[in-house]
Amino acid sequence: MKLDLQRMLFETKPKRLELIKYTSNLEKQYKVQVFRNHSFELVEHTISAYLDYAELGVSFTYGGYDDSFSFFELDNTADLIIVWIDMTRYMDGVVESLLADRLKKLRSKYAKPILVVPFGKNIDIDVHGIVVYKLDAISKELGNGFTDERAKAVTGTSLSREALMLISKELGTRYLPSLLLPNLKAIVVDLDNTLYSGVLGEDGPLSVILTDGHKALQQYLKELSDKGFFLCVASKNDQSDVEQLFELRSDFPLKRDDFTIICSSWDPKSESMKKISSYLNIDPSSIAFVDDNIGELSAMEIALPSVHLIHANEDGLVTRNILEYYPGLFKLSVTSDDFIRKNDVRANALRLQLKETSSHADYLKSLEMKICYAVNDLGQAARVSELANKTNQFIFNYKRYTTQQIESMMSSGDYAIVTVSLSDRLSDSGIIGACAGKKIDDYAAIEECFVSCRALGRGIDEVIVLGAIQSVLDYFRAKRAFVQYKQGPRNTPALRFIQSFLEEHAIQPAQFSYAIPDDTIKVERRGIIDGRTDL
Repeated sequence: MKLDLQRMLFETKPKRLELIKYTSNLEKQYKVQVFRNHSFELVEHTISAYLDYAELGVSFTYGGYDDSFSFFELDNTADLIIVWIDMTRYMDGVVESLLADRLKKLRSKYAKPILVVPFGKNIDIDVHGIVVYKLDAISKELGNGFTDERAKAVTGTSLSREALMLISKELGTRYLPSLLLPNLKAIVVDLDNTLYSGVLGEDGPLSVILTDGHKALQQYLKELSDKGFFLCVASKNDQSDVEQLFELRSDFPLKRDDFTIICSSWDPKSESMKKISSYLNIDPSSIAFVDDNIGELSAMEIALPSVHLIHANEDGLVTRNILEYYPGLFKLSVTSDDFIRKNDVRANALRLQLKETSSHADYLKSLEMKICYAVNDLGQAARVSELANKTNQFIFNYKRYTTQQIESMMSSGDYAIVTVSLSDRLSDSGIIGACAGKKIDDYAAIEECFVSCRALGRGIDEVIVLGAIQSVLDYFRAKRAFVQYKQGPRNTPALRFIQSFLEEHAIQPAQFSYAIPDDTIKVERRGIIDGRTDL
């Protein structure tokens, strides 16, 4: 059970031998190729438990030791490349430009994520798809224990065994999950003995205790909220008591406005989780649930097995540290869309009220919707890649494009990458979908189509998707479309859409024509006008 791994990895300090002896039973779904000029193998020896905690099955392959990093043995089938560099092996002032040049050439040959881990001296690479993991924090934590020159002849690296273990932890729970898997989207927390010490219904709002550990936990949850994660509550308490708690406790770092939704009742917490999932319009598999009660966690696992479970420790500081390393909660960067998303979800509640009390036409008119289809806009490549790697429910083909791949496709002349932006009088949703098409003979192959879950259910799913496909066809001046689809664990909504609107197009190229309803929605098209490229 994953909670057993939580105890082993975060509530006790695992010994190196314990990590080495740990045996993974996960299927190796991902291949990571390592290029290095010093030993990486000791990291691999202690990383399996952390990868299992991340539910990430990884096999490692190696190029030969190479100080020149020529990447002659590049495996383009690998899902990720790690470049593991001992910078002390080079003369100062020469290596930075040499390696930067080598990595840029690697980037031109390899379109998937590249992780660079320099030791001895940092290097900065400002290239899309290349992430640099600097070891400064581990060096500071270990001090003189960061290196072990005496063991170098045996281990093949100047890094100490303690440093290598900490690197395994960082790679296994943070960097590899962030580069290979979609991030989580929401954190749902219990209240009693989770965010504070005490029971609200018995002790009252002024008597529950904010320990130093729980204060640190709340501060970290606030940081995660500020980075764009939805923060919600599922608690067995009276809703009025909970509202009063956040009104009266000015010493709490977390305020009522930090929570997107609070579900507090005496119903099973799985029912609250379903309400939260529905309100956020995300799959339960994108949610982490934090609770101090093992019984509640077990009940949640039975009712909603895809929810990620975190057992809150009596010491809030331990819980805070678990969250810091929980796979899916580490963001390599924070984008503007992370802030748009939270306001957009709150606005969805108002949209739902309008939808339930108006005719469909009146509903659309009242929102004053604006939709923009843009073709091959290089400035949007990073957002397209981000959305491709986050979307799980409405996605046709699970392509998981990198920014480099999107930029290459946009510039090739062979592809039309259509982005869909949406706004209304309640909020600006930003780029909420994309469609990738390629011209083949006299038809357009729709290689991929994905839409953010928060944009679905507004009554314009057809406009978003079919309008994007039509834009691809218009760009290529094609009349037929062939839709590619791959069934995955959670993309049933996309399958249902295809069955309703595109069934014949998923079998073979077929005639396609869609008129975008610009009488109720203001439509803008950039990059194409009536079948002609607008350059």
